Amino acid sequence: MAFSRWARDLVLVIVGLSVTSLMAAAQQANTDTVRVTVSGEVLPLQLAKVGQTVKQGQPLVFIRGTTSGAAVPAAVAPANGQVVQVMVRPGDHVNIGDPVAVIQRQ
Repeated sequence: MAFSRWARDLVLVIVGLSVTSLMAAAQQANTDTVRVTVSGEVLPLQLAKVGQTVKQGQPLVFIRGTTSGAAVPAAVAPANGQVVQVMVRPGDHVNIGDPVAVIQRQ
């Protein structure tokens, strides 16, 4: 009898882990990693924040360009959604292609 309880509990744990993994995979399938298109120093100007609702094309990260020194948008939202992760801080140096944020599409 103790073995059957143990086996039942093991099956419940495995099923629970499987459902959790499937839910996480479904959520990841609905996200976009945003990457910078210009190298430079991240500025605090309009830096995206976790939980912020964004529209497609909205600038998420501005940088000080290495050649001009001007503030330029370096990454924009690829779709309407919500910012779920920001990977940079003001003062960080980013290179073309570096990931800077994750957007949950809506």
